[in-house]
Amino acid sequence: LGVGVGPFRLGASIAEVLHALKSRLPVRPFEIAYDAVEPYKRDVVIDSAEDGLKLHFDPVRQTLKVIEFYDVNRVALKFGRVVIFGGDISATFMSVYNSYVLGYEGGCVKFPIPAEYRNLYQNGTDLPMEFPNGATPAATGFMVFVGGDYRSPRLPAPTKKHYFEEVEVEIGEEQTSLVFTGRKQCIQLGWSPQEVVSELGAPVSVFRKSEDPNDGATVAGGLVGEYFHNYPHLGLDILYDSMHRASKVILKTNALG
Repeated sequence: LGVGVGPFRLGASIAEVLHALKSRLPVRPFEIAYDAVEPYKRDVVIDSAEDGLKLHFDPVRQTLKVIEFYDVNRVALKFGRVVIFGGDISATFMSVYNSYVLGYEGGCVKFPIPAEYRNLYQNGTDLPMEFPNGATPAATGFMVFVGGDYRSPRLPAPTKKHYFEEVEVEIGEEQTSLVFTGRKQCIQLGWSPQEVVSELGAPVSVFRKSEDPNDGATVAGGLVGEYFHNYPHLGLDILYDSMHRASKVILKTNALG
């Protein structure tokens, strides 16, 4: 609890989670919900209905903060030897969800309360072994998060050491540099792709602009156009010119939409 479930780890970036979702076989459909008007006001949520799974992301840092299984019958979960139930931990009833919630440090489990018995347990702290009609409560969902209350989970630390680090732009008379304060590294305009990769690692993707004979340069008998190296996890796009020199660095927030 408070760490993750399967391939999903609290603190992972949206890019990491999307990669994990797309790598599953067979691939299952999922939806991404966010506030298009105020993208930093509400959580970004990825919903995989076939798994009964919702992944909640902090809208600013875009890191995974809550893993919610709202239909446990759709997945097979293994916890190894970790004790999930038991211990001196109190439970609370949340009438807004019409569920009895057993809360733990780093997680909670939800049990539905039949409508005819909700008034019996609304003010209680003990989950009944069985309802008056003889039925036994069965868990229908659970959540994993950091902290002791799923209504206000703490923001987990990023899984990547230098994720969301501060970046400084230094503009001088002879050169312009981009300084990554956390990792103590920098890149400069005019660098080759090899020099940049040696500092930042390989790009996630490469995008080539449409080659125009009037806009390209002849190199080794062929036309080479401009192209981007994309680093979405760093919020960077680096444009290289036809001579393979970094001519522009685009800093972005990766806002959805």
